[in-house]
Amino acid sequence: MQLHSTVMIWALYLIGQFLHVLKRAGMAVRSKSNSIRSRSEFIVFSWDALLVRVVLCAGLFAALLTNPHGLTKLMAMLGAGIAADISVDPGTALIFGYFADSMLDWLVSKIPMLQKELPTLNGSSHPAP
Repeated sequence: MQLHSTVMIWALYLIGQFLHVLKRAGMAVRSKSNSIRSRSEFIVFSWDALLVRVVLCAGLFAALLTNPHGLTKLMAMLGAGIAADISVDPGTALIFGYFADSMLDWLVSKIPMLQKELPTLNGSSHPAP
């Protein structure tokens, strides 16, 4: 993959991650069950959990970039016989960036010993394990 193409793929992936964080922040602001009043307050309050989750998702994305058949193999190991071979292009990078955090939550729900390792976010759509 050429450098320009790689940079574009990662930039689109990070835009997807940013949009997902923005969605979570908006949900926290609108939630009646917490005291978060603004999106920036959510980010300031949750920066450490967000950083851990973004880095773990980036690791999953890097693994997908280097092994496009890896997701199918992972699904098979978890008992879901789903063909999920993905070739990464600009569109799939953006989509993966947006959904990677939700996929990470799903993966952790299948491997209980990881539940204590993944920080949860206040006001998110994902329940604490």
